[in-house]
Amino acid sequence: MPDHGAFIWEWFWELRQAQPPGFSGPVPISNVEVSVWCQLTGNIIRREELAILRALDARFCIEIEAESEAIREREATT
Repeated sequence: MPDHGAFIWEWFWELRQAQPPGFSGPVPISNVEVSVWCQLTGNIIRREELAILRALDARFCIEIEAESEAIREREATT
């Protein structure tokens, strides 16, 4: 991530850190969680920044699920 966008990366991990794991994989960050996080931190998120956070979160969930599936496959063959 470019230096001028590093704050979005930090925001993403702050939001993700508070996210509980789901039963069938990672749970996407909800609008309510973003709203509460904004209230607690005082951060103001522009529409474009929210779109980036959503894209990061979607990719994160996809990658974690893919890794979980790979682990299940490895465990099934051993």
